[in-house]
Amino acid sequence: MNGFERRGIGGRAHALVSLDLERAGFLAAFLERTGGASSKPYDSLNGSYGVGDDRTAVTANRRKVADAFGVKVFPVPAFVHGTKILPVGRGRMADGFAGEPRAFSLADGLHTKSIGVPLGAFSADCVIAFMASPVERRLALVHAGWRGLAAGVIQRGAALFADAAEVCVAIGPTIGPCHYEVGKDVADAVAAGSPVGAATETRRGRRYLDLVGTARAILRDVGIRSVWDTGLCTACESRRFFSFRRDGTTGRHMAIAMRLPG
Repeated sequence: MNGFERRGIGGRAHALVSLDLERAGFLAAFLERTGGASSKPYDSLNGSYGVGDDRTAVTANRRKVADAFGVKVFPVPAFVHGTKILPVGRGRMADGFAGEPRAFSLADGLHTKSIGVPLGAFSADCVIAFMASPVERRLALVHAGWRGLAAGVIQRGAALFADAAEVCVAIGPTIGPCHYEVGKDVADAVAAGSPVGAATETRRGRRYLDLVGTARAILRDVGIRSVWDTGLCTACESRRFFSFRRDGTTGRHMAIAMRLPG
């Protein structure tokens, strides 16, 4: 887990913070599942209103994360497995924080150049990538499952930046190829939507997709070289992360990023 520091945010809650993005002037933090208010099977720092959890508990969990990072609210897109990445200003900071998003109901990403405007996300296997350029002073959030990769959402996020060489990327815990078995149709769809194909493994006649490996290859192809990921598989780490593929009915762990003052 080079490049990330595990930090406590109160109680039993922890976040993995990208040290490289922090040095570049950006917070990029990926929350673990413990230290929240939700009961099983959403235990306990579930960040999604859409999985059947008690709304009061989810609100308390989001409030805990916001307080820990010194913000009042953070916007949260709906994440519909598409390619829409929308701008965020102070007027839309609360969209999706206390319920279903309106402005960001069709978004799978957000971007901003404003100091102190946070970007929020949740996932339970998919790629959450924070892209940042200290030169352009732009921060972007991109969510990508296999459908997003097939649709080109990683390229869409990278295209927000004028100079790929200046961009740094932090990718949070994601289901790994050790657990993510897919059919030929999924692998072919991802390969068709990627300029470098799909990163896959075949074991005993079964095909496994490497979401992070594919995302990293796409970023490298468009000229982004500074990419760090935690190396953690959500399906492997049941005590620390939610995994839809592993558990079915479960919560979603949160992530938050913002441009820091200075």
